[in-house]
Amino acid sequence: MASIMRYRGGVVELVPFLTTADAAAAHAIEVGDLVYFSTYAYPASHLADAGSAAENRAAFAALFVGVASQKTGLQTGETSFWLTPDKGYIMVAASGLYEFDCAATAWATGDLVGVYNDATDNSDQKVAKVTNYNEAIGVARVPIKNIGATTTTVIVEIRPRLLFHQVVYGSGQ
Repeated sequence: MASIMRYRGGVVELVPFLTTADAAAAHAIEVGDLVYFSTYAYPASHLADAGSAAENRAAFAALFVGVASQKTGLQTGETSFWLTPDKGYIMVAASGLYEFDCAATAWATGDLVGVYNDATDNSDQKVAKVTNYNEAIGVARVPIKNIGATTTTVIVEIRPRLLFHQVVYGSGQ
């Protein structure tokens, strides 16, 4: 998918993440991609199939770190590589409001939002309404003009759990 600047508002906290040196298109990250972290930063579609759409959404949500603010990696049909200023790292927005495509859905502010999954693969830049907290990557923020209307985009306040876990007692921290 092409790079799309999805930022719509709010305070953005940029966090650098290590990227793989593998130039394969499967590891490439575009601006606006939903990103997870497991040793390296990857786009949502790179996550292995967990068996069902709900399990895939939950697996992604547990590792979700934010929305890519930079592009890195070789995309299909491209001849250049490492388009980030600091090779080996990518800046990911861990907070803010972002507009994503979705299936035609009636949204309400506060609805839980998860990565879109077709039962085998996560989408890098598409979301869906979810009902379980463990599948959520954020909450919907619906403009007044869209309340009660069915829309094909939604503004999401991202909430990466991986970065904002509460302190665990007895952890020595």
